[in-house]
Amino acid sequence: MSANQPSIPSVAVILIARNEAVRLPRALDSVAWADERIVVVDASTTDATEEVAVAHGARAVRHPFTGYAAQRNFGDTLTSCEWIFCLDADERATPSLGPLIRQAVAAPGPYVAFTVRRRNRYLGRWVRHGGWYPDRQLRLYRRGAGRWRGEWIHESFEAAGPVGRLDGEIEHEAIASIAEHQSKMNRYTDLAAQELRAAGRCIPFWKLLLHPPATFLNTYVVRCGYLDGFAGLCIAWFAAHYVFLKYAKARTPAPSDALPE
Repeated sequence: MSANQPSIPSVAVILIARNEAVRLPRALDSVAWADERIVVVDASTTDATEEVAVAHGARAVRHPFTGYAAQRNFGDTLTSCEWIFCLDADERATPSLGPLIRQAVAAPGPYVAFTVRRRNRYLGRWVRHGGWYPDRQLRLYRRGAGRWRGEWIHESFEAAGPVGRLDGEIEHEAIASIAEHQSKMNRYTDLAAQELRAAGRCIPFWKLLLHPPATFLNTYVVRCGYLDGFAGLCIAWFAAHYVFLKYAKARTPAPSDALPE
């Protein structure tokens, strides 16, 4: 590269993980093009997540979990790269996404962040309806051009500038079994209820009655979840049950001040 030719902006990939030794290799291998790969490991991790990360060329850093947004914001402080791409351990970047990201950061125009499409696999099949596709996620952003928000769950990146769109995709191994869906939903509704209680939100009884069936109808009928067959039915039912559990747990005293295991 000549002295007059501008350098290509660097890109770091940040992953957050808890007991992800099995799924982490595919995620890290899918972003081998990154200038830096960092895994923020939940301090309560008990498997070989750290060792696997290092073996696949990543840097692993332990950090106490106080919410998903907090983990991501901490991860952003660990790199000096100009751009950051976020990935989860149960996701992988498709082969075409790396070149698209390189093109975007080389000539971002007015944009400080970009969204990508996410394909979700549920019970062994790719889901196309029910609000699960294209499921755009803001995952690429200029370092320092925003911050992750969301105290406990449903974190999102709040960009301090215009957001563009990339045509590339990430693939998400969302749920492999009904048992896994039930387990995840129980943990996530614990966190969602804790967030509601911390915000002092009052949950009226009518929300328990009306919001779950409304969620089912929106997912299964309005968003055409029925076109995904049995998977679509399960997704709609669990979406409704999630809403009910979140509100029901928020109306009851927390069992302890500790985060759920």
